[in-house]
Amino acid sequence: MYKLDRMSVMKSVNRYCANVWFCIRLIRSSSQRKHIFRWIKSCQESQFLKQKIPWLTFDSIDFLNTLPLSSKKVFEWGSGGSTLFWLEKGANVVSVEHDRQWYEMIKSTISNMENIDYKLIEPETNRRRSDVSDPSDPESYLSSTSNEQSYYKYVSIIDQYEDNYFDIVLVDGRARPSCIKHAVSKVKIGGLLILDNSDRDYYLSKTSQYLNNFQRVVYTGAVPLSPQFSETSIFKKIPVPLPGAAGAAGGLTDLVEER
Repeated sequence: MYKLDRMSVMKSVNRYCANVWFCIRLIRSSSQRKHIFRWIKSCQESQFLKQKIPWLTFDSIDFLNTLPLSSKKVFEWGSGGSTLFWLEKGANVVSVEHDRQWYEMIKSTISNMENIDYKLIEPETNRRRSDVSDPSDPESYLSSTSNEQSYYKYVSIIDQYEDNYFDIVLVDGRARPSCIKHAVSKVKIGGLLILDNSDRDYYLSKTSQYLNNFQRVVYTGAVPLSPQFSETSIFKKIPVPLPGAAGAAGGLTDLVEER
């Protein structure tokens, strides 16, 4: 019992120290110090879901807050604060979750809400090609956490919708390179594909060719809950120009230039 208590105390101390150092880092950052109080609030027990905010960088959340989201069609891999955020804004949401325990908790939170199609699609035993074992390969349908499970059904559920159907697709779950491949055709012209943790190079190392007709804006900085900086990329789908033609994409809003 003493060892367990000691381990618990050490974990608490380490967590406290990490949070203190991160607060100092935020204060020292001219672009991120404005988020310090909302970051502290997000770390309080049970506050994250109550605040109904996505687990994205704060700067990208601020951008999303400027969009007219009422009645927009949103698809997301990975549920939670983002699901509540979209619903709070009046969007029509399709949310896909792979973890049964998390699914049941979120389901109880949104049980009285409308405009939500919440799907649990758990991974299967991986019986696909044994020579495809690289999670950066969009053909693998793998997560970096395990090669034993396939997320093929989880990823390909979006295929049941027509092309150019969704205003926003959020990729924030498992097998993200595979999700990117399946998502690009489902985003409307002028719509957005959001990739969280895009600083993980393997998400885009073999999928960038699918995003040729998207404009990218990168938001780097603090995120809720975590004592670290991260990166959220927002891609806006633009028309494929005809030879010799010029045109601009309409949509939710015009993205600012990459900064």
